[in-house]
Order: sequence, then structure tokens, then C-alpha cells
Amino acid sequence: MKKHILFGGMLLLAAAFTACDENFEDWAKPISNPEPQAITIAGVSATAAATNVDLAKVDEAVKLVTVSTASAPEGTTFDKMRMVLTPQNIADAEPVTLQAISTSEGTFSKESLQELIVNIYGRRPDVRTFDARVYLDGIYNGQAAYIDAGSVQLTLIPEAPVIAQNYYIVGGPNDWAGSAASKELKFQHSDLDVYEDPIFTIIFDAAPSGDTWFAIGDDEGCDAIAGGDWSKLFGIVGGQNDAASGSLDYRYNLGGDNSFKMPAGPKRIKVVIDMMERTFTVTPVNIAENYYLVGGRLDWAGSAASKEQKFSHSDKDVSEDPVFTIVIDGAEGDTWFAIGDDEACDAITNNGDWSKLYGTTAGNGQNGTSGTLARRTSLSDDGSFCVPGGSKYIKVVINMAELTYEIQSLNFSQFIYFIGATDGWNNDETQRQRLESPACDGVYTGYIYMADPNGWGNEFKFQQVKGDWGSEVNSGHMTGGITGDLADGGGNFKATGGEGVYYVVLNLGNNTLSGTRIQNMNLVGDFNGWNAADNAQQMTWNATDYCFEITGAGVTAAGWKFTANNGWGINLGGNTTDVLTQDGPNISAVGSTIKLYPTRRTSDNIFCTVQ
Repeated sequence: MKKHILFGGMLLLAAAFTACDENFEDWAKPISNPEPQAITIAGVSATAAATNVDLAKVDEAVKLVTVSTASAPEGTTFDKMRMVLTPQNIADAEPVTLQAISTSEGTFSKESLQELIVNIYGRRPDVRTFDARVYLDGIYNGQAAYIDAGSVQLTLIPEAPVIAQNYYIVGGPNDWAGSAASKELKFQHSDLDVYEDPIFTIIFDAAPSGDTWFAIGDDEGCDAIAGGDWSKLFGIVGGQNDAASGSLDYRYNLGGDNSFKMPAGPKRIKVVIDMMERTFTVTPVNIAENYYLVGGRLDWAGSAASKEQKFSHSDKDVSEDPVFTIVIDGAEGDTWFAIGDDEACDAITNNGDWSKLYGTTAGNGQNGTSGTLARRTSLSDDGSFCVPGGSKYIKVVINMAELTYEIQSLNFSQFIYFIGATDGWNNDETQRQRLESPACDGVYTGYIYMADPNGWGNEFKFQQVKGDWGSEVNSGHMTGGITGDLADGGGNFKATGGEGVYYVVLNLGNNTLSGTRIQNMNLVGDFNGWNAADNAQQMTWNATDYCFEITGAGVTAAGWKFTANNGWGINLGGNTTDVLTQDGPNISAVGSTIKLYPTRRTSDNIFCTVQ
């Protein structure tokens, strides 16, 4: 792709040489008139006035070019300058035009140069090279002329602070010197260059008791501590230790420790730093890692002790995603329950203290389908939730940042189970392949291995209740159609793409079924330029273990995913290896032997192992 950025304006021809008057002109106006025909004049040539010009060390303007005119014919005068610059080391780059701020003295505004470099190369303060063709307005032989003064090479460095690749919390809940040496509390960052995305984020545990004190360091700052030098850590400008936001700087510039302090109270602490602006925000995080439903169809005390009715959550940190979800069985009669975190459940088990559970602020049994939550300690009664009888399933969604809830009655199950030729139509098979409907809305997706080891035809059905033929879903139910690599097999569904793994979407809301045969499953990531069609990273299907596998994988901690059929339409990612989802985030685990288990045959989740 050509990168064409146009700077400059059509130059007005002048009748006499004028001195640099520091009047900045609007060089960013687009060129709208035809280019004049340039001429060359003996004795007029341009040279670079400086090399590796660092804009961080420039005030308002910088002289880039010197034009030798002493040998020009008598009577020749010169006025404004223009340069046509061609960026180097960029494929198919087109020239850009830059106009001098005033005269032929070759002085250009720092602002225009900074914007030009950033637009082409980005903010990273590396040396950027341009081939520049220099043109002057002038009077030659009594006529207005557009004079070609030749080419020069310019080397410029954009203004930007030094941004490291990694930053760490030093101190916090850990020993200061030890945490600097281990670098275990590392800030998270996106896959972008640090000069395109200078934002780093971390969430870490607060100290077990008392205030939490900490500083911030890069690799250089942490490594210097081993030699007794603590001055390269970052502290707070102004020294207000418990400031929620402000500016950062090195301790050696601040003249003191200027460490951060989070007062006692929160369980965790979130810190966000912008290393381009050198700013920070510090936020207390009081959302628990886990929440549980207490009661329901189970014994209240028993469910608090077992914590088996655990809300599900995404792979994101709870401060980034405070929403938790659970689906439980309904009942013919009313279903009563409360909500607790680990602290509340443990208080019930250990002390018989029920006051730390969460209930509805609407009052005991008056919850409705949505509302607000609070600890029982702040309610006038228990605030228990009640869902009227008749629901097959009950879905509860809580937002623990806003302390709100939603309750929905459902008649679709979370999973639907495969039965077919692959497993010999064995209705007693317990390790069933399955599709999932995370929202229990009747839209089921997932991966199914289709095979015909007995020669009966590569056909199958689904069961909404495992082992129950009365809950069967067959081709006769698909009034909305069957598409892709699946077809109607005369009551059964039929895999038309042959033996292999299929990505399946079953929608019981509109009664449709589609399937895509997985022709190949690849690893793709930073290590191979995110090439989804990299044949060297193709995985092999293991029909015994129901997994795709590869040895000698090239993945790195910079991020990678699984992609199918040489494209991005089907892809799997996740922050952990035990929960992978379609379009999930990049995986950072590193290893050379990777196995992907996509069919949920032995787990409710799609997952992988990395060794």
C-alpha cells in the first residue's frame, strides 16, 4: 500500500531576497495548482545543514538545508524554499512536500517536521531518513523562476520520551528488593508498538494488612537495584503519595523516593500508566475473584460450603469485566437463593454468619427481573431472591462494579449432546461431544469430530438431555434449513465433507443447522507475522485423543492463536489455556508441543495444553 501524505502549498514567487522573519506559514494546505517547471542554474546547489536532527532538542525551528548561491549569475535572487521528501525504508512510499516557514535559508518549523515524521513512521524516536529534492522561488534573467537546487539526504529523530518494553511494580505486597529481582508484577500491554500504544496496566493484590506502598520500574531500573541504586525507579511528581492520578518521573529527577501509597482497605489495586505523557492513575479494586449462588435447589449451608454453584466469568480481570453469570436448574415451585463471594461463604461455614451474603435491595422475595445488590449487613431483611416456579432454567447475571443483577427464565439448556456414527450410536457413552449455548438462548456452537468407523453412514443427531431419546433433535426439526458441509440424512443429520472435525452452529430458535469442515488447523501469531495460512504451523488431528496436536511449534509470549482453513473466520484464543473462545484474546503461553481439544468431549470448555 502506498503511503501518500501531502504537505505544503503553492509558493508565491518573489522579486527579492528576504531575511528569515520567523513568520510560520500554513505549510499544511494541500497543493491545488499545477507544479511549475523547474530549472537548474549553475552554481546553485543544496547541502544538508545537519545530520540526525533530534527534534527533542529543538526549540521552534531548525535549519535543515544550506543552499550555495555565491556562484549564481549576477542579478539572480532567491525567495521561498520547498522540499519534496521521499521516505526511506518504506515500500512503495510516495513523496511528501514540505514548505519552508519563510525563506530560502532552509529553516523549517519543528511542529511541521514532527507531524510529518509521526504520520509516516510513528512516534518511536529512531533516526528517520528522507531523500529530499530542494526547490527555490527566485528571479533569474529578469524572469520569475522555479529553481532545482539538487538533492540532499536528511536524517531526523522525532520528539518522544524513551518508552521501555516492560514495566513492573516494585514493592506492593512483596519484598521491595525481591520484587525488583523477580519482576513478577509485570504491567500488561497490547501487541502494538509501545510508541503507538504507550498505555500499560496492572492489577495486583494489596498488602495483607495496612497501607500498600510501591514504586514503578522498567528493566533498567529494576536491574540497578541489585547494585544498590534505587534512583531509576519512577515516583510521583509533587510527592503526594496517595494521589489517585498525576505525573511520573524518575526518582533522580524528583530528589526523593516519592513512592505510591494505597491506603488500607481494597483487596487489589489497579495501576494504569501512560508513558508517552508520563501520567498514572491508581484505583482500588474491591470486586472478588469468585461469586457463588447459595441455595437454589441445593441445601443453603451445603451449597455455601461446597461452592459448587460458581458463577462463570470471562478470561479478563474482574476490574476490566465485572460481569458474572450462572445458569441453574429451575423447579416446579419457587426457587430461593442468595449470592456470596468466598468471604461470605466461608463465614457461613466457619462461623454461622449469614450477614455477608448479597441480596436484593428491593426486599425479601421482591427482586423482579432486575435491580440492585447489597450485603445483607446493609439491608433491612435478608433480601433473598425468589424466582417463581415453572422455569426450566434460571440465568442470573451480576455486575459487581455497579452492584446490579438481572434474572432470566430460560427453557434452553446450556449444552446439547452429539450421538452418532462416530461413537457407534452408543447411548451409554458418557464422554459426549457437545455444543454450547453460553447465553442459554438456543444458539449452540462448537466442534464435532465426524467419522464412520462401522460403515453405517457418517450420520448423527443431538440430544438436549444426554441419554434421553425423548429430547432428540433431528433433521426433521430443521425447518429453517441445513447448510454448509452438513445435510439432511433422512431423519439423521449427515456430514457430507467426509471424516474430520466440523465447526457446527445449531440454532433452535430459528431451527437451522450449519457446518464447516475444518480442512486444517494452524498456529498463527507474532512469531510468523500472523500468517493464518502458514503450512509450517499446521496441526494434525489425533482421533484417539480427540485433539489437534503439533510438535516443534514456534509460538512466543508475544501472542498467538488457533485459526482454521487458512483464514480468520474460525479462530480460537484466550488468556488462559483452559478456556478458549471464538475471537478470544491472544494466548501468551509458550511451549513446543501444543494440543487443542475442541470438542468438549471431556470438558465443558474448549482448551489446549502447551508444553
